[in-house]
Amino acid sequence: MEGGFADFYGQTLLHPLALTVTILLALAVLTLPRRFALVPLLISAATMPVAQRLVIAGADFTLLRILLLAYLARVILRAEWMGFVWNRLDTAIVLWALSGTAIMTLHYGTSEALVNRLGWAYDVVLIYFSARFVLREWSDVLVLGKSAALLSLPLAVFFVVEWLTQYNVFHVFGGVREFTWVREGRIRCQGPYAHPIIAGLFWAALLPLIWMLWGENNKKLAVLGTFGALVIVATTSSSTPALSVIAAAFAAYLFVFRTYRTWMWAGLIVVILLLHFVIMKAPVWHLVSRVDIIVGSTGWHRFIIFDLFMNHFSDWYLTGYSTPRDWGWWMRDITNEFVVQGVRGGLLTLILFLLVFVRAFANVGKTLALVPGKGRGGDPLLEWRIWLVGVAIFLHLVAFWGLSYFGQMNMVLYLQLAIAGAVGAGLSIKSSGEERLKEGDGSPSPADEKSGGLGVRPALAGQRVGRVRWR
Repeated sequence: MEGGFADFYGQTLLHPLALTVTILLALAVLTLPRRFALVPLLISAATMPVAQRLVIAGADFTLLRILLLAYLARVILRAEWMGFVWNRLDTAIVLWALSGTAIMTLHYGTSEALVNRLGWAYDVVLIYFSARFVLREWSDVLVLGKSAALLSLPLAVFFVVEWLTQYNVFHVFGGVREFTWVREGRIRCQGPYAHPIIAGLFWAALLPLIWMLWGENNKKLAVLGTFGALVIVATTSSSTPALSVIAAAFAAYLFVFRTYRTWMWAGLIVVILLLHFVIMKAPVWHLVSRVDIIVGSTGWHRFIIFDLFMNHFSDWYLTGYSTPRDWGWWMRDITNEFVVQGVRGGLLTLILFLLVFVRAFANVGKTLALVPGKGRGGDPLLEWRIWLVGVAIFLHLVAFWGLSYFGQMNMVLYLQLAIAGAVGAGLSIKSSGEERLKEGDGSPSPADEKSGGLGVRPALAGQRVGRVRWR
């Protein structure tokens, strides 16, 4: 799946231009106002091939990992950890990282396994908590949406040029193909990303952030950003990104029925149980084999991977399993994140991984419950933003059935989980409050008085928003 990317493990590869850009981005991290602090992270992930790296004492430091050191320095030097409000999603993230590191190291019993897992935990913890420390207001999240929309346009041009010429200009940095991959007659553009699927899914996953701009007097930018992202998805000719876009659009549409969200979840669980135990002759995950949106897609492959995983539960549940290829030829390419979590960290790590998403959805649901509905001083703009955080998390759960994450996709996942963490920890609604003050009588809404923000009251006690003091 990694398309030659793994060939660059353990060796230094630094292009002068990539190194220069990274140094400039690191300086930006240290000097930009908090609102723009995460923009360099997004730029680095969106434009720099992950094969670019510096190897120190056997540890691979990609340019993104080097940039994360600047975020660590920023948080410490600016004391941006002050006022941080811990919640259960933060706990789940830490437990998942600890379990994934300890169990895989225990299974292999080698220093190489420990270094590998420490590198993975480094990415999880630093990306997630760097974002958690600096995301304090909705305006911080909206800046990310605007940045994604603006970045999508020039990158879409590069992808169109690659599609027309079948030549990837980003190959000079290493780790990506020079000549574009063609499968079943379809051109699969890659750009600076580790794989065409990663390229398409990266921008599919950013769509919920871009859609947040719709209620911010940035409708044109939202439309342009959506267009740019969809162009990139289309030029990758991959089923998983296309299906993820459909899932995100469907989940966003369900916003109309947001007051029935508990019934939606209950209904989904009931339908899955009925399909598995009553209606279908095959297990419910056999439905994955039917998903072939793009010609040449491998829905059957994705089904058999999970089926083999479930049938060999006794092999992996305790400390994972190091040689899943023993189960069959299909396991040579594990395109399922749930399976990867299990074979690398056993049942405990898989459960904690699922718990991360349970807590993320819980943050979204509990925060939505604090916003009054229609006819009670409701704030549909605020509800829309919160709902889209849940849409982003849902999109990843859909994508996990077609891809085991690597490369740039991990950054998007950890960043959007951090947004869910911020939502549950009192993300300020300053921008929404200012809009209401401009349009209304200057009095706080019932949601403002009840929550003082998005979910956690103490974090905003005594803060002024426009002419309103949050209590």
